[in-house]
Amino acid sequence: MNYKTALFCEFDKYAAESYCAVHGVDPLLNIGDITKADEKSVPDFNTMFGGSPCQDFSIAGKQGGAAWSCKSCGHTYNPLEAHYTMRDKCPKCGSTEIEKTRSSLLVEWLRFLREKKPRFAIYENVKNIVGARFKATFDLFVKELEDYGYNVYWQVLNAKNYGIPQNRERVYCVIICKDLDNGKFQFPSPIPLKHTLSDMLEAEVDERYYLSDDKVAGMIAPPRCVTSAEQSEQADEAQQTGTHGIYCRQIGAKLSQKGTTFDGYSDVAMTLLARDYKGFGNQPMTGVIEHGRSDYSSGKCMPYQDKE
Repeated sequence: MNYKTALFCEFDKYAAESYCAVHGVDPLLNIGDITKADEKSVPDFNTMFGGSPCQDFSIAGKQGGAAWSCKSCGHTYNPLEAHYTMRDKCPKCGSTEIEKTRSSLLVEWLRFLREKKPRFAIYENVKNIVGARFKATFDLFVKELEDYGYNVYWQVLNAKNYGIPQNRERVYCVIICKDLDNGKFQFPSPIPLKHTLSDMLEAEVDERYYLSDDKVAGMIAPPRCVTSAEQSEQADEAQQTGTHGIYCRQIGAKLSQKGTTFDGYSDVAMTLLARDYKGFGNQPMTGVIEHGRSDYSSGKCMPYQDKE
């Protein structure tokens, strides 16, 4: 398939560099932050690919959806329920001081499509956007695309069924201009696996390649609690920072200087979610397993808790 990239949108410096390196794209084609980009000044294009941030739709995120909040009166509303010319004004008080969720950038995606009117588009997001909580927002999104003259075909697909070694369900929308659509589009059928992981594993592996039982036990053992007044004081300080991993190092170092032993956290990542990878740290609902989390208010050690 021959194609030429007309432009791309990425405000993260390192993500943009990676994209250009992998796909051989000119960095000058990056229009940067889509909220600040002028859709009228970019070149025309035939096909639009992409999606909006998923954090507020994902079950691993805060699930704030596409809701916007007025900073003046506190009113919360769904921007897709308003005409696009009125979205940046609070429907209750008329203020333009609006706080937006990251996932509501799908409105920006619609803005570019509305102006450039490409023949085709593909939109992707997490499966939860068509779940019970956000299906109404997704339906409004589809309805707006239809009002712009497009037919929308969508389906939940899993990457593992299409030759990718990853169990990753996502919603894919194939968007076709009504004037060009013959109504026969169908999503591809899953590709049968020819090989599985078991085909690549050795039936018997030498013991030297395994961790000993003692080492495994040491990795997952809960920490010992320190009940000194100094520990309690320093723990309160760390709690205010909200950075538990740093807490273990910083507070442990301070107490060590005073001759106090402090084991702090023993964090074991059983699963690594996107939030962990992107540096959100060991916070609630990140998928990180915390062993022996300290109860800072009481100075006691709480039992093992599975966060996800």
